Amino acid sequence: MSSPAQLDALIEELTVDCYNDEEQETGFQVGAEAALRRGERARLAGHELEVRRVIHGPDVRAGLRALVRDRDGIAHEVALSDLVFPDDSELGMIVAAYRRWLGWR
Repeated sequence: MSSPAQLDALIEELTVDCYNDEEQETGFQVGAEAALRRGERARLAGHELEVRRVIHGPDVRAGLRALVRDRDGIAHEVALSDLVFPDDSELGMIVAAYRRWLGWR
C-alpha cells in the first residue's frame, strides 16, 4: 500500500506539464499502459479478470477504461478505477494515484 505522499509524488510525475484535466488523464493513461504487464490480473466485484489495455472513455468525464477478459474469455470494458490489483502491481500503484487524483481520498 502506498502512502498519500507517494501517491502525490506519482500524480506529479504523471501530470507534469499538463495544463487541463484531459491532458492529466492522458498522463495517467500513458503511465498505466507503460505499467501494464502481459497477463496482468485484477479483480472486480470478486471476479478475476485479465487486463488487456487501458483506454480513454469517450471524454474526460467518463474516465479511464480498462479492456478486460473474464475467465471465459469474454471481453468487457470497465472503469479502470473500479479494478482491484495485487499489492505488488505497478499498474495497481498507478490506479491508486489515479483514484486519488479523482478525489477518492
